[in-house]
Amino acid sequence: MEISSAEEAHVIALFDTADAALGLQSQVYEHLTPGENKDGVFGEQIIANEFDEVEGYNKRLLIASTMMRLSDIVREIHAFGGIAVASHIDRESFSIIGQLGFIPPDLKLDAVEISSHAHSEEVLQQFPDIARFPIITASDAHFLDDIGMATTNFLLEQPTIDEIRMALHNEKGRKISV
Repeated sequence: MEISSAEEAHVIALFDTADAALGLQSQVYEHLTPGENKDGVFGEQIIANEFDEVEGYNKRLLIASTMMRLSDIVREIHAFGGIAVASHIDRESFSIIGQLGFIPPDLKLDAVEISSHAHSEEVLQQFPDIARFPIITASDAHFLDDIGMATTNFLLEQPTIDEIRMALHNEKGRKISV
């Protein structure tokens, strides 16, 4: 799940279970900007099942930021057992660095993500403070054709959040691989 904070910075939440994601979704829904989606303006917000069958439409105003602060979002992600990743920190719009100019020292992120248009060495030179976080790359896909344009490979024993957490910290043989 990608969440837009009150500061208009995006944070990715990764979970092992749908129940954990739905738990966080409930918190996010409680803190959405009031209003209803206008399909003709913002597009349809389709609810689909695992077979890509349309089950309904979400009428909440999901395009706007939540009223949750970054620190609250990260705390809630962790409370549900998830991993919190600062989204596309190399971009000017909707990133923590783009919005605040820095990453708060007390923000307990598990990693930072750079977009497919950036290289970690360049981003580290531009923002040396991010060296305190594991760096991953992802496609930040908003269209089907963009999915997988950039990826991060992990060496894991099994595909779980605990294993990814260990890989982010190079623990017990788990790691981010190139």
